[in-house]
Amino acid sequence: MKTFKNPLLLTTLLAGLFFVVIFIKNGNGELAPEISFKDIDGKQHTLSQYTDKPVLMIFWATDCPGCVEEMPELNALYQDYAHQGLAMIGVAMSHDSPEHINAMRIERKLSYILTWDKNNEIATAFSRVRVTPTHFLIAPNGEIVMRKIGALNFKQLRSKLDHMGLTPT
Repeated sequence: MKTFKNPLLLTTLLAGLFFVVIFIKNGNGELAPEISFKDIDGKQHTLSQYTDKPVLMIFWATDCPGCVEEMPELNALYQDYAHQGLAMIGVAMSHDSPEHINAMRIERKLSYILTWDKNNEIATAFSRVRVTPTHFLIAPNGEIVMRKIGALNFKQLRSKLDHMGLTPT
């Protein structure tokens, strides 16, 4: 086995690699795409109207058991952080229908913004989302700081929101 004869060079290379990994993981992340959409009530929105606010995008479907299961915690999260500026947008997938989305909104008392991605435009803009639930947390500067497929860890999500300066009620 070959030994490395310059420990200072090895240490410098390893430190550099460490900082590159940290930089890629924590900074200069991908910016959220600029999208416009109508909510389920017909009101026009753009993602840029939420600049300077954190946004949680939830891609979901009415026939997704995991999506339905997390709705009470999503409601609680919204109630706790909405007054601090958190925007939440539930994006129903194209195979849903406005009737099913509205029924779910009423049944589950969803108070955050809901939209129907009829033509998959929003899912495509967000790296071709196909699996539900898929979540994106967007920092106030527009950077996507979290992408989570499957069940959310609400404790971690709340911690991220707290680190953005939000405090729950």
